[in-house]
Amino acid sequence: MSKKTIVALGGDGVGPEVVEAACQILEGAGFALEILKPPAGEMAQEKYGDAFPEETRIMCDQADAILFGATGATSIVILAYLRWILDNFVNIRPVKYFAGAQSCLKDPQGIDFVILRENSEGLYSFAEGDLELLSDKLPDYRTLIGKSFSDFGKGKFAVRIISEKGVRRLAKFACEYTVSRKNNGHPGKLTCVSKSNVLRQTDGLFEQVVKDEVAKYAGLNYEQFYVDDTARRLLKYPGSFDVLVTSNMFGDVLADEAAELVGGLGMAGSACVGGRVAYFEPVHGSAPKYAKRNIINPTAAILSAGLMLEYLDMNAEANTLENAVAAVYREGKYLTYDHGGNTSTSDFTKAVLSQIR
Repeated sequence: MSKKTIVALGGDGVGPEVVEAACQILEGAGFALEILKPPAGEMAQEKYGDAFPEETRIMCDQADAILFGATGATSIVILAYLRWILDNFVNIRPVKYFAGAQSCLKDPQGIDFVILRENSEGLYSFAEGDLELLSDKLPDYRTLIGKSFSDFGKGKFAVRIISEKGVRRLAKFACEYTVSRKNNGHPGKLTCVSKSNVLRQTDGLFEQVVKDEVAKYAGLNYEQFYVDDTARRLLKYPGSFDVLVTSNMFGDVLADEAAELVGGLGMAGSACVGGRVAYFEPVHGSAPKYAKRNIINPTAAILSAGLMLEYLDMNAEANTLENAVAAVYREGKYLTYDHGGNTSTSDFTKAVLSQIR
């Protein structure tokens, strides 16, 4: 097998530590990967005056995949490039319980579902401003409750963009992803999450486009819930879900809630795909207060690396990596502070690698 080229970008805060942990396992396991580690993030900013040097961008463009650590104030330029410039419009957020991990639920056994979040528009479209601007540009506009923008007085606005193109490509991906899971023993159920009883036009469009796409795939089970109801159902019936598809902010909120069911953000890996070069990252953020202390849980980054292996059609290697993580949690001897242990980042990494060798 020819080697796949991976670019590893630490980013900010704990990002370099968790990415290095994942890379040590990938390299130690002998997987067919060439891992490049160009300067990026806080360390690159300090050394070169640029968090994302041009040579690093070029490496990213030429890579088979990118493993990214965490975004803080410095690395926002990296995230903007990876998500919007490379156009990775789907955020895949698996939610799977590993026996031995600490959950907020009494019985989390069997939780295994995926949230697919639209990753490029919605309320995270960076279209904000002063209400006075809307009052000037749309003086005759009236909301459904009869108010004009000027009636609100001084304040700010944010635009929520739901485009037919954006939803359709997400919905098609979601259907194909659900079919793939069904072929691997999962229920084959797709749940659309929205709020069309209030956001009638934007989420009305979202729902309709998803329904249209689902109709093209025979054998898929389909359901739709409002986002507030979904938040409740995730707590009470987490085992009832297979694949959820939703808009940007709803997915952001629900995925973090769901992560707590299986042990917290330290267990939350993710994939951002659909664009020119996919990237994979833990979702816990830069957590600067834990940086350089060798205590952060690297599981999310390791599981993100597993998603990267799947993306690269290295399924056997991905299974090997996930099984190694599961074995460490099942044994319970080498757990980090967030799961009741006192194992360091480096020792947890060694424990996972020992399960592979």
